[in-house]
Amino acid sequence: MKFFRLVLVAFLMAILVNMGISVAHRPHDVVTHVEVSPNYQQDQTVLIVVRNNLYRSSDGGASWQRITKGLDYSSLFITDLELSQQNDGLAFLGTLGDGIYRSSDKGLTWQNTSEGLDELAIDHIIVSPTSSKIVLASISDRLYLTQNSGESWQQVFQSKSPIDTLGFSNDGKLVIATNTNELLVSRDSGATWQASDRAASGLPLDSPIVAIESMPGGAVGSMSLATETQGIFQTTDQGKTWTKQAIPIANELVQDLKIIPGSQNAPQLFVSTANTGLFYWDGQEWQPRTQGLIIDPQAKGMKQPSFTELEFSTDGSVSFLAGFDGLFKSEDQGQKWQDLETILRSTVVAMAVSNNSTVATVDYVGNINISSDGGKTWKIAQRGLQEPWFTRKWESLPPNYDPRRYFDVAFSPNYDRDQTLWASFLWTKVARSQDGGISWSIASMPKEERGLTIGVSPDFSNDRTVYILAQKGNVYRSQNGGKDFSKVGQVPSLQGNNGPSIAISPNFASDNTLYVTGEKGIYKSTDGGKNWEAISENTDLEKAIKMQIVISPDFARDQTLFVSTRSRGLFESRNGGKTWNQRLTIPGLGTDSPELEAIAISPNYENDQTLVLGVLGLGLYKSEDGGQSFKQIADGSLPVSRIGNVPSSGKPIVFSPNYVNDRTIYSFGSASLEIFKLTTDNGKTKETLAIQNSESMAEPNFLSNIRLALYVYQGLLKRVLVLLVVVIVVGIVIYLTSRKLNRRGKV
Repeated sequence: MKFFRLVLVAFLMAILVNMGISVAHRPHDVVTHVEVSPNYQQDQTVLIVVRNNLYRSSDGGASWQRITKGLDYSSLFITDLELSQQNDGLAFLGTLGDGIYRSSDKGLTWQNTSEGLDELAIDHIIVSPTSSKIVLASISDRLYLTQNSGESWQQVFQSKSPIDTLGFSNDGKLVIATNTNELLVSRDSGATWQASDRAASGLPLDSPIVAIESMPGGAVGSMSLATETQGIFQTTDQGKTWTKQAIPIANELVQDLKIIPGSQNAPQLFVSTANTGLFYWDGQEWQPRTQGLIIDPQAKGMKQPSFTELEFSTDGSVSFLAGFDGLFKSEDQGQKWQDLETILRSTVVAMAVSNNSTVATVDYVGNINISSDGGKTWKIAQRGLQEPWFTRKWESLPPNYDPRRYFDVAFSPNYDRDQTLWASFLWTKVARSQDGGISWSIASMPKEERGLTIGVSPDFSNDRTVYILAQKGNVYRSQNGGKDFSKVGQVPSLQGNNGPSIAISPNFASDNTLYVTGEKGIYKSTDGGKNWEAISENTDLEKAIKMQIVISPDFARDQTLFVSTRSRGLFESRNGGKTWNQRLTIPGLGTDSPELEAIAISPNYENDQTLVLGVLGLGLYKSEDGGQSFKQIADGSLPVSRIGNVPSSGKPIVFSPNYVNDRTIYSFGSASLEIFKLTTDNGKTKETLAIQNSESMAEPNFLSNIRLALYVYQGLLKRVLVLLVVVIVVGIVIYLTSRKLNRRGKV
């Protein structure tokens, strides 16, 4: 027996020594647009659009700031981003349905400048290289011009089909635009236009035109355009005729073209391609420059280009390439590339505050962070959350496939006594700790699910009930504190990356009432989640997106619910959801149809009637009269919302449990690993709480590593056990047979 124990310990120790736990790269954070400051060598400013969020860097991409002030658009897509080359700080941003926004401070703050546009679905924007007052925009088949930096726009041309591309010459007078069959030319900075047949001017019709460029300092009237598959063409007579400048790249789809001055001011041509990256034209053939670029096969599977926009600094020394796997930077004209992290793995996607002011946040990928002193100091929760608990493998996963993508976090209402909290993941699993985050166990839903929102019974100390609501509408319930879950009901599913919102009656012990968001608005259950009733039919809630629901702590008496929405305003019910009042114009917000990103209700609502809204692009607003009027408590420079298109059901605004005394509100939404703490009594103060994890809650110990090894090698150990049983049985049979034969021989 002693020998067997020694063998087992040696076996497990050998496993632990060779564990090799590793962390994979972040998920696919697709960068669709990139712009570089004309004064990059001094200010190091870069603007990008990543997952439809505007990010800004002032250190060449080493760190990023999420930009929200003034960007109150409801559009699903930012369609274009352009920086003036005049070093005057002007920038323009196009959206799919909210028109054009302008910045005068290199992208820090924005305002909508769409006066004169007949429609607001912008396709392309281009700024004159000689005057930022002159800007062109295309909407489908129409061209619009501003001569006052976007203060007003006028339509100047309508073509026969949607416009593909736009480009200015280096002197700002010649402008070229194209559509399927036409070449559109203006020789007066976009004021008047003439259309001609593409083929007649020497351009192919069998390949889309993807980019039009001119070289800074090049010959006046000389421009180049890139086709997707037929090479590069050049005009030297102001667009009248075109000749081939560079041959096609075999088996490649060109996405962008840039021309920078070389030796003796000779033009250097660079293109980005969908599948490979960067190519440089050496005058005879195209040379790939791809060292360091990441190509993920998932891009091809999703029919998305691996690389798109290409940008250079004014002196050509630094280049940036946007793509499916993020943003890449080169400081030697593409000879070597560096992968830049844009949306940090450590970006906060959900936050909760316990009844004793313990704060927990979960990262986009990787960690649970816990502070027991109101956010001053932090520790990482690790034990029971290592990667092999999710993969049953010691080996590192391929890049971008770390399964620890967090989705939500919640505390027990009695956390000060039971030390219980939960964290859910994007896929299928929920982690639970019963010792304040020191150690964790993981439960799985009965079937694979995406996007798990957590709801905890207010009577948890007695009923031990926890709900999980999945994006597809399946409702799961645990009645043993989250040890395991079973499906209890279903509501019609939501679309998009955000999870459903859930509100549980404070009187759940007696009324068994829950409210959740779903496909057609709000659904109500009065039997603990088994059956659901749609309670917002024939209201705008049926069409609302990104709904978040909160319930009054005094619900038994006031029956009050609030729902925040994007583009449909604020909804309130004073009768438990039987009827709804829609508030599109809210006194104090300064805008109609506000884009509401977050909502929270005071724990002392019965007495203080306090409600807080996060308004896209405008900041935080507080009501102290039950939502009748609001006043601003933080401007739009404070990013108070979930990162757009990053899967999460986190609540961006959370009241302190002791709000009646400390007047404190917590919020998140930054591009950095931080949250915000706002005090709103006798003035407004904001404190940024950096989540600096200097130590773990508890390092994995020998026993937890033994558990992990047994979990990872569970299948192997079962097979070994079966083999041992077989060996023992065979040995016994052989032994008994041998004894029997020996006895016969003696007889």
